[in-house]
Amino acid sequence: MMVIHTILYIRRPLTIKLYMNKLVVVAVIALFSLGKSYAQETEQVKDSIVVVKDMIKEQEELKQIEQAKVKAAAVKAEQKAAAKEQKQLAKEQKKVEKEQKKIEKEAKTKAKEAQKQEKLKSAIASKNQDIQKCEDKIAKYEMKLAEGQRKGKLSPVAIDKLNDKIAKEQINILKESEKLRKLERKQ
Repeated sequence: MMVIHTILYIRRPLTIKLYMNKLVVVAVIALFSLGKSYAQETEQVKDSIVVVKDMIKEQEELKQIEQAKVKAAAVKAEQKAAAKEQKQLAKEQKKVEKEQKKIEKEAKTKAKEAQKQEKLKSAIASKNQDIQKCEDKIAKYEMKLAEGQRKGKLSPVAIDKLNDKIAKEQINILKESEKLRKLERKQ
């Protein structure tokens, strides 16, 4: 507006022709300025389309970013679930190992107990054999004593020795029978 006013401002009287020329110039300048504004508007329209396209691209990128975040969260959740599952499997494996150790320990104790019982049985059998041997020796000494007295070949010292041997074997039988009773109590 200022430009038009300065151009039209007349200091001295001009002729109509000159005035018209100035008016034409002003009209042309106004047209060009309006043309530029129209051109700018088309550019602005184009720019707004570009801006809308850019906004759509940005929204798509944001969607992709959100999808990537969701995928990352899902992967993270899967990893956590897998880690949790591994921990649970490890715990179950430890429990199974504990149970196996417990079963092995029970088997060992049963084997030891069976071995003890076998040793006890063999010890009882051994004591019975020892008692039987002592009884056999006593019977043998009594036969010698009876035979020697019948024939009259034994001296009183030999008779005392045989009686001492018989008494000694009887003491051994008592000791062995006491040990046998102890072993039988353990059984």
